[in-house]
Amino acid sequence: MKEAVTSGIRRRYLLLSLSILFLLTAAGAGAFVYMKHSQEELMSKREALYDKQVKLETLRDSLNDMFFRARGYVAFQNNEELEQVYVDIEQVNEALTELKNIHLNMEEKQLTQQLTEFMAAYENESLPALIEMVERDDYEGLREFSSSGLTDSVNQFVAYAKQYKTDIDDDLEALSEEMLQQANQFTLMMIVFIFLLFLFITYLIWRMMKEIVRPLEHMRKAADDFASGKSFSLLPVDRNDEIGVLFSSFGSMIRTIQEKEEELMAQNEELIMQQEELQEHQIKIEDSLCETRQTKERLERYNELNHVLSFSLDKQELADSVLEYLDKVYQLDLGLFWLRDSGEYALKGVTKALFDEFSKSRIKYIDQRLKEDSFFTVKREAVQEKGLASETVYIHEYFAGVRNQDGQMTALFGGARIGHPFSSEEQKDLLGLVNRISLAIERIQLYERNVKERVLNEQIVNNINEGIQLVGTDGMMLQRNEALCSILNCGNVPLDAAVEKGQWIDQLASQTDDPPKMRGFLENCISKYEHGVYEYRYRVLEPSERVIDVYSAPVLIDGEKTGTIFVHRDITKEYEVDQMKTELVSTVSHELRTPLSSVLGFTELLLHKQLKPEKQKKYLETIYKEAKRLTNLINDFLDLQRMEAGSQVYQIEELQINEIAVEAVARFRSESSHPIVVVDEATDVRIEGDKERLAQVLTNIIGNAIKFSPDGGHVTLNLSNEENQVVVSIRDEGIGIPAEAVPKLFNKFQRIDNSARRKIGGTGLGLAICREIIEKHNGMITIESEEEKGTTVRFSLPLLSSGTGGMAREEGKENSPSVMIVEDDMSLALLLSEELKMNGFTVIYHLNPSEAFEEAKRTPLVGVVIDIMLGDDLNGWDLVGLLKEEKETRNIPIIISSALNQTEEAEKLSQIDHYLTKPYPPNELSKAILGFLTEPMQQGVIFYPEKGSGQNESK
Repeated sequence: MKEAVTSGIRRRYLLLSLSILFLLTAAGAGAFVYMKHSQEELMSKREALYDKQVKLETLRDSLNDMFFRARGYVAFQNNEELEQVYVDIEQVNEALTELKNIHLNMEEKQLTQQLTEFMAAYENESLPALIEMVERDDYEGLREFSSSGLTDSVNQFVAYAKQYKTDIDDDLEALSEEMLQQANQFTLMMIVFIFLLFLFITYLIWRMMKEIVRPLEHMRKAADDFASGKSFSLLPVDRNDEIGVLFSSFGSMIRTIQEKEEELMAQNEELIMQQEELQEHQIKIEDSLCETRQTKERLERYNELNHVLSFSLDKQELADSVLEYLDKVYQLDLGLFWLRDSGEYALKGVTKALFDEFSKSRIKYIDQRLKEDSFFTVKREAVQEKGLASETVYIHEYFAGVRNQDGQMTALFGGARIGHPFSSEEQKDLLGLVNRISLAIERIQLYERNVKERVLNEQIVNNINEGIQLVGTDGMMLQRNEALCSILNCGNVPLDAAVEKGQWIDQLASQTDDPPKMRGFLENCISKYEHGVYEYRYRVLEPSERVIDVYSAPVLIDGEKTGTIFVHRDITKEYEVDQMKTELVSTVSHELRTPLSSVLGFTELLLHKQLKPEKQKKYLETIYKEAKRLTNLINDFLDLQRMEAGSQVYQIEELQINEIAVEAVARFRSESSHPIVVVDEATDVRIEGDKERLAQVLTNIIGNAIKFSPDGGHVTLNLSNEENQVVVSIRDEGIGIPAEAVPKLFNKFQRIDNSARRKIGGTGLGLAICREIIEKHNGMITIESEEEKGTTVRFSLPLLSSGTGGMAREEGKENSPSVMIVEDDMSLALLLSEELKMNGFTVIYHLNPSEAFEEAKRTPLVGVVIDIMLGDDLNGWDLVGLLKEEKETRNIPIIISSALNQTEEAEKLSQIDHYLTKPYPPNELSKAILGFLTEPMQQGVIFYPEKGSGQNESK
């Protein structure tokens, strides 16, 4: 019964809805199918008419073309027109075939049949006859043929086709109108369908409002009246559907509720009494929970403070963290945490000035109170802290001391709250928290003591000159000091980082001169069975060769080996001193005995034998030469001793380095057969220095260049500027120096172990003295050499003043033309050199005509300045003759610079380009040289200085 009732409304409405929807759907579908069929039928008729019209028009056009081409052929007898006639005939036949394949009425079929028969007769009879008459030129026959009626038949057919097209157009228009009417009918039907659908929906809504909504509204009103206690009426509904069942159930529910209401009221009173008892128990439980929660919060605060204290080993960080934590927990307005011993403090709401005043004026009172109690509180009236409050405001302060195990106060905590006192529970909690801080302070103090001791030990170890490394029993290197890394390359690993056995042994052994032997020594020392002390000496090859002594000692604890200590000591200086002593003894024994033997031998001859005067003079000259050699040797020893002792005195004055260079070269030109060339490219040569010591440097270097060029060759001294320095380089063409020996040349008593050099002799002190002198002048000296190709010694000195001349000259160095000066007057040569350099020339200075001639053959020159009064063998005019005879030098412009009047040498003037009579202004020389570069050369053009220039002054 319930199932049948429950489905009543649903069945009725479902059947009603489905029935109406089915009817509407069937009607709409039928209308749609009918309209679609009608439209398709009309479209089919329209397409058939249109297709028939197109084919008839094609047939008509083809017939017109055919007869037009035929008339053209008859009129002009053009075979191309005849060929086109046959093409048109094919098109007409194809059009006729297509017409036969579509639906035609009787009239159309009859016309198509007649046209087919006509085309067959025309193609097989009329057209051949027409062609034959054209070929016979039978014009009479052609006129008869044209009047035979064939043309009228064709024209009649064409006219019929035109009329038929008009009829088809009318039919198409009628079809279009019919399609439009059907579309209007379909639209009307759709409007009717939509209207019916609207009526159906309206009906459904009305039925639902009447049968469902209104009863539900009535039921809702009755429920609202019942809930509010008002009287209500619930009329029975005579229905068997869901609404009826719902009304019946609702009525039963109301009656049941009314019956149970009194029973529920009684139970409610009993429950109220039980609730009061439960509330009393709840209050007791809440008190217990509050106490438990407070205990838990206290433990959490302790744990949180322990967490804060556990991660800090810095006192200032500890003070900041503690105050920040206490402020977060107790909401302090003012706060202070002060480590009394070390002085660190943290503040909140307190200025530095206020803290200083507190530490001076109030701390005695605080200390006195904390001696009596573990903590205390103070209540005072607020003054500055009062703010905008109008009534009296109090500040509540809390102070507690942090004490160590000995009871001494190590820190002080103070906190204040404005208008909010510290409860007794908070005071106890604060005391417990403060007492826990003492453990953190003691831990930090212990850590600081350990750090200080460790740093002290590390500083002691690191400040020891010897390299120290600690190795464990497993061969792992546990620690090393900085001195070891200065002796050996330790890589980028930190000093206290552990390094695997194989790694550090391979790295250390690879840097020595005998890796297998070093590796065996190390592995033997770190063996756990070896308890002895061992020593070993090795060499480190890079970055420079050094000699190292290493000894190992076991680390024993309770007689058991726990590791091995290695101590590496750099004994390079001691080793070099020993080697130097050996070298000194060898050198002195050789260098002193040789001249002394000569002096003693020749002196003995002079004393015991009667010699001729010329032999006596020769022996005395030899004795003087060897005595001078001994004097120079002793002077070198004394100079080196004074330099090492720091007692060497330098007489600093303003100098011109080119004067010192020319003087040094002049001394060697009379004593040596080696050609010495001076190339002056320096625009600024002014320096501050000791003239005698710088001359000593040049003398030593030039002497070495000559001494180590036993087979001859040129020695070139070059002066140039680089930035704010003057650079002097001396290059020879001698035996050279091996590359590996160059870095050792400035060491004392250092001589290359070579038989050829041993024969040359020397103490090995010259370059060491030169380096000392140059470095005392804030300069730098270097050597570049290659065996069998010569050596270049280069030193630089700072200029007296930094100008732009040196730098500008250096930039244009590649294009600087060279001028040679052949002059024995050093002062004049330097004056002319300065003038030429100021105008951008490189100056090459020579004294000997033969050397100047050889230089001119190998060096491109823009001019040669020659003094006539030169050496004994060759004079200036002899040099001019040599230059003009040689092919490579004959075109070099020549300027004579002489004190003799040019009229005395008039017959030789044709060989030169200019003649300058001393004294003359130096700029005249520059003008003459510049003229060579800017004007074409004219042989025999002589420059004559102005009168009154002292022409008769002798040289």
